[in-house]
Amino acid sequence: MGIEVVVVHRPRYDDWSLPKGKLLAGEPPVVGAAREVEEETGYTTQVQRWLAKTAYRVDGSRKVVDYWAMRCVGGEFAANDEVDAIRWLPADAAATFLDRDRRVLRAFCSRPVETTTVLLVRHARAGSRRHWTGDDALRPLDETGRHQAAALAKVLPVFRPARVISADRVRCVDTVRPLATRLGLDVEIDRAFDEAVDTDAKQAAGRLRSLAVAGQPVVVCSQGGLIPETVALLARKSAVKPASPAAAKGGGWALSLDQSGRLVGADYSPPPV
Repeated sequence: MGIEVVVVHRPRYDDWSLPKGKLLAGEPPVVGAAREVEEETGYTTQVQRWLAKTAYRVDGSRKVVDYWAMRCVGGEFAANDEVDAIRWLPADAAATFLDRDRRVLRAFCSRPVETTTVLLVRHARAGSRRHWTGDDALRPLDETGRHQAAALAKVLPVFRPARVISADRVRCVDTVRPLATRLGLDVEIDRAFDEAVDTDAKQAAGRLRSLAVAGQPVVVCSQGGLIPETVALLARKSAVKPASPAAAKGGGWALSLDQSGRLVGADYSPPPV
């Protein structure tokens, strides 16, 4: 059996749609997307590639929706007030059911569906290097950085990472430690992601490709001097052209790579706080 997508019937509008919904106050869009899919369909998911943003009017109000590809990992449908029926269909058949989401479906089909997500995060804020008198590798997160790390631990689990990897810097390890604790994982040190004289972006990009080919989503925390060139190298031989490959402290890239390690999607997220 090939890839199938789920479409939902909404009795309120008497239409067939891709799952969607409203964000809770302060809720990150990707977290809200995963929550709404589960509430409407009963299925738990693993978030994958960002697909598209749409805007339209409903009952006189403008509605803006972000869509992600998601892999179903469990659950069971039960009819509810929002959705009274679903269908699993091949993409071409699903398109005939949809009233307005065909562009999203085209975005889903336009690139390889079987992908692995690598979440490349820049370490959270860690004060000023000029004001730190000790070994720079030991410079810790500041208060804002600790809040950013805590926020990342609430957002990134929707991607269901199987590993958490960090450069050998205290500020990098501490950025992803709350996430690793929440997932019950260890933080693995990989010096390929250090911003140091004996590492370079080519090495880091190669390591990311290897991680992706292994087939499990991973989180990698690195440094600001290494991330832009690494993302640019991954994009160089692909159709993905990020406007800017940089990442702010606490921000990062959701990189989607196919089974050969080729970049097929790159979605930047700014710092969560």
